[in-house]
Amino acid sequence: MMFLLPSLLCALAGFVSAFLVETSTLTDLYPPLWKDCPSQFSDYKIENGVYTIDPWLYPERMGMYKILVTFTAKYFERFGPNNEKNILWGLPLQCGWQFKTGRLTDPTNVTECGRENGDHMCISVNSWWACLNYYLSALPFLSAIESGALGISSDQVTLLPPPKDQMHFCYNVTTCRSSFPDAMTKWNTYFQQAKNLSTTLDDLMKYLWIAHEATLETARNTFDNRYQYYSKPESDFEKSWATAVNYIAAIRFETSLIKTHKFQTALPPRLLNSGDQPPLIKDFTDCQNRVLFLLNLLYETDDSSGHKFLLLFKNVMTSKILRKIVNSAMNRLL
Repeated sequence: MMFLLPSLLCALAGFVSAFLVETSTLTDLYPPLWKDCPSQFSDYKIENGVYTIDPWLYPERMGMYKILVTFTAKYFERFGPNNEKNILWGLPLQCGWQFKTGRLTDPTNVTECGRENGDHMCISVNSWWACLNYYLSALPFLSAIESGALGISSDQVTLLPPPKDQMHFCYNVTTCRSSFPDAMTKWNTYFQQAKNLSTTLDDLMKYLWIAHEATLETARNTFDNRYQYYSKPESDFEKSWATAVNYIAAIRFETSLIKTHKFQTALPPRLLNSGDQPPLIKDFTDCQNRVLFLLNLLYETDDSSGHKFLLLFKNVMTSKILRKIVNSAMNRLL
């Protein structure tokens, strides 16, 4: 298994391959439609003192992230200006990438949900990406409310259900706490640590990735039936991406605004079709082809080893010095 470490490093290097590229202003890096999304609770509907959010509409789901990033900015002032070092940026940027690349649309083609010439702002419950992203929007958002980070009480927000499979989701602090106690507790721990001004950025990354992994672990097996709606290359990418997150977590990848934006340039810019064969996809960059190929290789290695390769990698990455070496190696591999 050890011989695959160089390949893994190459894959991870692709995630940061664009770090050397100059950026203009931070606002250029924000997710699609960011400035038009809700930025405070009063931008949502309110009735009897309860705010109602429809997370199956892209602007309203992104608004949850926007509130989360805005209200927690004060916890990251010590790490850098303009909230750029807020490591929660990884969540809205991933949602934005999914929206931009068509991964939140209805893969069954039964509805116009998410289609540019249809209901473009709709997020489809048939989408594998959209369902996992729901957990990564609802759970951190509601946990932040529960922790007191967003300044309102736990009974003041409710989320609307999708048109089907309602039993797979939770809709307020109480139901999410009872349905997914482990993930909610780990997000709560993250927010409590963020409030602690003595907590280092590296430690905050540890707590964030612990919560992130727990959330995906809760969700990923629930939506295996969504794979059938996609081409084999896309469903393979979905599986490899879910696996790769565990490796990214192990190195405590810094999900700040600039770094997350840049690593996403290495990800597929559209849904994969049946004829796509990485690393030979003509309309992908060399970096995107290479990363996609290595992610698939990483998934096959992890799966064939019975996840022992992941355990080995995680054990190695418990060392702060070795994590720094890995990040330095990634930069050299550029």
